[in-house]
Amino acid sequence: MADWVYYRIDLDVQGAITQLPDSQKVLGALIHRFSETYSSAEATQLVQAIKENTVPLTLSNILPRGYLPVPHTELLDQLSRQSMDSKDRKAIYKAVKKRLYVKGAQLEEIMSEPQRAANIYPYISSKFTQQIHASIDSKRYNLPGLDPDLFSVPGVIIQEVRSEQTKELVREYSFYTAIERGTEGERLLDMLKLEANRAGKFVLGARGSQGLNTFIIKDVQEEMSVESNAAGYYLNMGMLLPGQISFDKSSLKLFTSERRPYNPPGGWDKNHHEGQFISFIEQGSIIYAPEGVGHAGESIPSPSFTRDIVFGNALLYPVSKEETS
Repeated sequence: MADWVYYRIDLDVQGAITQLPDSQKVLGALIHRFSETYSSAEATQLVQAIKENTVPLTLSNILPRGYLPVPHTELLDQLSRQSMDSKDRKAIYKAVKKRLYVKGAQLEEIMSEPQRAANIYPYISSKFTQQIHASIDSKRYNLPGLDPDLFSVPGVIIQEVRSEQTKELVREYSFYTAIERGTEGERLLDMLKLEANRAGKFVLGARGSQGLNTFIIKDVQEEMSVESNAAGYYLNMGMLLPGQISFDKSSLKLFTSERRPYNPPGGWDKNHHEGQFISFIEQGSIIYAPEGVGHAGESIPSPSFTRDIVFGNALLYPVSKEETS
């Protein structure tokens, strides 16, 4: 059986962010840097190998460092089967939903007893915001096409909640990758280690020119080796396109996105009317994958660009879960 090695890549954020980047954005940034470090031809070969699963590789979303996503669907399903006062149920639901990420030890606690969610600290929450920006005054500088006006950019504030009174802005993040030992995927890991040594910058999202969504790689650490999880249950940590999983035994939350051609000068192609919709399994879902992490996800060809792929090999983190009838 394949020997998968899990690695944690630590990052610090510079400035503000508009969202926490998902595993697809992470792969895009890594492949772009891979092409700069090695060559475009080698990057194209790597993408093809990932699609064909000859280079087994999984990635997580960007996460607050030291935290794991809370499996909301699983917890709310457990709570729905418990007898309790409606007022108490509403309070517990609210406490569960506020906790977007918790520590690993807390994850085991909240999965075994979700009614204790309100007592779990610290945890990670988020809130959306708007940042005000001003464009260049085109009349003063004689630059036609730039309107002299104000505009806002949506953003997100990620906070560590240590108590009801103590909250702190999160500046340290991580993502995980699992690579099969002895494969070409280790070249990607070598590149990440090189970037950590020189504090490489990665822009993971839009508006990098405005100083947003800029991350610095700080460290690469081996976490653990996994051959399989005897229980068969995993916490989904990225955007998963399902392969060999059991839908009946999984607790899933779906995210559907539209795929249309994008051209940087003009934005989304408004003449492209054939909407391509793809549904992913979101982070925080509990996945039952009896065949193991190497067969749970897959990547598919892009519906818009023949050379690209839609990356669906999300990282799965082994968890314990009691069987329910």
